[in-house]
Amino acid sequence: MKRQTKLLATLCVLTALGTSCKKETVNKTEQADKGKIIQINNNVNASRLDLSNAGLKLSFESPSINSKTGQSTASAYPYELVYKGKVNPLKGVNNNDLSALEVSGWAGKFAIGYQTPGSEFGGGVDVIDLNAGVPQFMSSASMADADVTCVANGGGRLYIGMDMGNFEHYDFPAPAVLGVVKTNGGNLESPVTVGLEGYSTKDVKYNSNNDKVYAATSTQGGVSAISFQGNNATRTAYQPYGTARSIAFSDNNLYVTNGYSYSKFDANTLAMSNYTWWPIPSTPEPIGRMATLSNGNFVFGNSLTLAMVDKTNNNLLDQIDVGGIVNGVSIVNDKIYISTGNSLVVAKVSNSNTLEVIAKTHFSSAFGGNFNVIGSKVSGNYVLVACGVRGTYIFKLTASGV
Repeated sequence: MKRQTKLLATLCVLTALGTSCKKETVNKTEQADKGKIIQINNNVNASRLDLSNAGLKLSFESPSINSKTGQSTASAYPYELVYKGKVNPLKGVNNNDLSALEVSGWAGKFAIGYQTPGSEFGGGVDVIDLNAGVPQFMSSASMADADVTCVANGGGRLYIGMDMGNFEHYDFPAPAVLGVVKTNGGNLESPVTVGLEGYSTKDVKYNSNNDKVYAATSTQGGVSAISFQGNNATRTAYQPYGTARSIAFSDNNLYVTNGYSYSKFDANTLAMSNYTWWPIPSTPEPIGRMATLSNGNFVFGNSLTLAMVDKTNNNLLDQIDVGGIVNGVSIVNDKIYISTGNSLVVAKVSNSNTLEVIAKTHFSSAFGGNFNVIGSKVSGNYVLVACGVRGTYIFKLTASGV
């Protein structure tokens, strides 16, 4: 997501560091947040909440033609999106404009991750509460020297994937860094940071089965496992994996993609099974979004299709055109919600092995302008879409006519 100039500059630094960037760094614990990288504010000014046009309803369209088979489909999706308001982007520590790109949700609360557009570094996180049905600010955090690239939660903590602009100053092995912050209700507290490997943190996932969090990092990166003891966060395992991009769990097993393949990893040691290559066409846009269905099978998205793969034999079960680049996938109650540009597409699995688009809605038709969804999250009956400098739009998924 960051510009090519930043990538080249960082690669030059990594090259100059040579083998020092690849030295063994597991079991490295950050007891405190070095230099106050993560600055927390639990008294957020609510003026960034924009509740104008709240109550606006967006209906879903049922597609008349199945994009894969060309056959008519009578599938109904009797829901609509009720607009609850918008969170305008957090300001950076230098009062600079930030861009919303990622959302994570838990127990009616949501974290929104931000980064600085362009080649400069600096990011932040907002935490909002929707339990009362109206967005309320709980907390925020800002980082002067790091872009936020991904957010996740679990175990009473928020996990913040970051790219550091001056990682050498903090004695980190590479630009990829993980922030760990306790969530006390909706308030953030006790931040710590853990150095990773590679240029950029692409995905973070928490596993409640072993209370570990896993980070995927790209460009001379791989997969890291972080364990916890009290307030301490320790990187206890690492496995190089090229341009690791996306993490998912299936039947308590850990799977990670690297853009053109995926592999199974031991959840404790990160010992890796053989590569499993994609059974679908590769494109200039690598497959970066991975999710798991309730039966353990995978769905992947890229600039061509949404694909469903049998995890036991890697057989391609089905693939469909969803009308754009897949930049967000959420699975709730066996419905697959896909954000593509300015649309939210709803799909389902029919007859076990067939993907079917059953509905879609277009945000630009209601809000106008360039409505580019960069990241989305469906959690419970709420839908949040992060739209860069436009902010994050909040909707409630409601039965039609209610």
